[in-house]
Amino acid sequence: MVLKIKINELEKIIDHCLKVSPEECCGLLIGKKINDEILIEKVKAAGNVYPDDKRIGYLVDPLAYLETEREAEKEGLEVVGVYHSHIGVEPTPSTRDLEQAIPGYIYLIISISTRPSFKAWILDEEKKTFRNIEVHII
Repeated sequence: MVLKIKINELEKIIDHCLKVSPEECCGLLIGKKINDEILIEKVKAAGNVYPDDKRIGYLVDPLAYLETEREAEKEGLEVVGVYHSHIGVEPTPSTRDLEQAIPGYIYLIISISTRPSFKAWILDEEKKTFRNIEVHII
């Protein structure tokens, strides 16, 4: 599986992460699934409504999710995943990320440290773990 994301959309995500740091940010990935490729057409920032310390957790605002889902549908697109940041640690899923994961969704994690980095993941339902997927910037 390959995730393709437009450079300007990736830049929006990184800007969002830097703006919200030291708290984790989150948002939605909107696009299309075509065979083994997922094309991200656009991203939408969402509020982090995590009820505890937002420096170590995130929860996408449910109202933002519903609104984004409706908008995407009108454009012939769908919400295909979520992005969020990790502050000062690698862009690998945490235990909390695994507990919240939705099967079939892409999780783009951005590490905010001296230099932002990112990786994309998808849940392997059978193994109850994440599998790293290739990212192509277009």
